[in-house]
Amino acid sequence: MIKLTDLLKEVDDKPTCPIATQNVAVNLKNRQIAIDRYGYGPLNPNNPNIKFWKEKAEAWKLDTMEEAKSARCNSCAAFNITQRILNCIEKGLAAGEKEVPVQEQEIDSAPEEETTNTEQDAWDTIEAGKLGYCTMHKFKCAGSRTCNSWVTGGPVKDK
Repeated sequence: MIKLTDLLKEVDDKPTCPIATQNVAVNLKNRQIAIDRYGYGPLNPNNPNIKFWKEKAEAWKLDTMEEAKSARCNSCAAFNITQRILNCIEKGLAAGEKEVPVQEQEIDSAPEEETTNTEQDAWDTIEAGKLGYCTMHKFKCAGSRTCNSWVTGGPVKDK
């Protein structure tokens, strides 16, 4: 059995970027699996999404939707927002996430001093979506969403 701590260690120990941060097709495939199997959502967290949150509250046997709404990706133990992972996400977004071979990609751990417009657009996207990387389901994840796999104790940050 794979333990969550092993998944987190796996991401932190690798000097490369997870493929889903570099390849949009892989990311979309993994995200769709999270939607279909693990109830990832809601589609637009800015909307009330009463049906979605009511179903989450019922599934988790909670008294209120507000309790369910407190279990977001941005507070999940599998939500990785370390600088290294954010640099990986930025690199993939800035490159336009062109198809790359399905292997992990090298990344410099330190951000460059000067950013181009494409890089700034990528960081704007990361900040707007409060993006991180779901180490459990292997895709770029929006912090304001949730899934049935939510685990207390996150997010994973730099120490």
